[in-house]
Amino acid sequence: MNLTNIDKLNMLIEQGMFEPVELDEKNIINENGRGDFRIIYLMNDTVESFLVFKNAKYTGEYNDKFEGFTDIELEKREEGYVLIIKQEQSYFLIFFDDVELENYYYNYGKIGHFWIKGYEHLRVLEYQVAIVWDKMCYIGKESCTDNELKIASLKQFPPLNYCSYPCVSDIYQVPLEDKWHLSKDANNFMMEIAKKAGDTGLEEKLMQYGENPTIKNAKKMAKLFRRKEHKKVIQLLMKYIEEAAAVYPDRSFGKSLDERNKKLLDKAVKRKNELEKAGMEAVVYKEEQFVYDCDSVEFNVYVMLWKDGLVNSSVRIEKIE
Repeated sequence: MNLTNIDKLNMLIEQGMFEPVELDEKNIINENGRGDFRIIYLMNDTVESFLVFKNAKYTGEYNDKFEGFTDIELEKREEGYVLIIKQEQSYFLIFFDDVELENYYYNYGKIGHFWIKGYEHLRVLEYQVAIVWDKMCYIGKESCTDNELKIASLKQFPPLNYCSYPCVSDIYQVPLEDKWHLSKDANNFMMEIAKKAGDTGLEEKLMQYGENPTIKNAKKMAKLFRRKEHKKVIQLLMKYIEEAAAVYPDRSFGKSLDERNKKLLDKAVKRKNELEKAGMEAVVYKEEQFVYDCDSVEFNVYVMLWKDGLVNSSVRIEKIE
């Protein structure tokens, strides 16, 4: 279902979310006291998205440090809309004509977070799938390429989603209505990847799972993705996501920060090349800030080194300093 921009605003109101952009950054008010007023809609590694109140003016005070209950209401009036934000006895009102959505898309193909230990390569995939899914759900299918729609479908593939390899702890998860539901599109996509990898054994097991997608069978499939005999399927899926994300630009934080970040990335690539010369397989991942709030987190770079055991594949994570 396609949401209008007013629907998107109402969604934030229902969630109790109101986070205005700093006035001296992107909210520009003209000499008549009107202009564009932005609030954050969705911020993740795929997109930085804002709802823009057009021809807006505001009155009152808003305390972004307020820790009590914030009451938010939207009223439709003949001349437009008014958003009413109440914090105890304090009111902040925004009068505006309409709402537009402003999106900035970025390359997320090498973004990786390593918050939970164990099978980090599978948790990276879960994270990347989840952020593409969020982009699709919150902004719309039109925000995704055809390749990304395939990636997003894996949110409903229990052997690789947060049912099996969560990238964050349960308290930070936004649960699906039926987290064990298998999407036919997702299973077909994984069969496509398995076929491309020449892994006929896994392809057959995926077909059987699709015919009987029980929780028990999902857990069996999840264990198969650890096996070193199926490692190529996981590596091809990683490559698929990397190439799908590469159609978007990398984030830029200004010359000084970009140069500092590049030094870390170059150091990681050098380490990766050393490992590969020694006959090992490695991948470079990074954590990066948002352009809107570039001081929010540190820029970190990691080398993920593949390790094959007797039965399973695992990885070792090296942080580049």
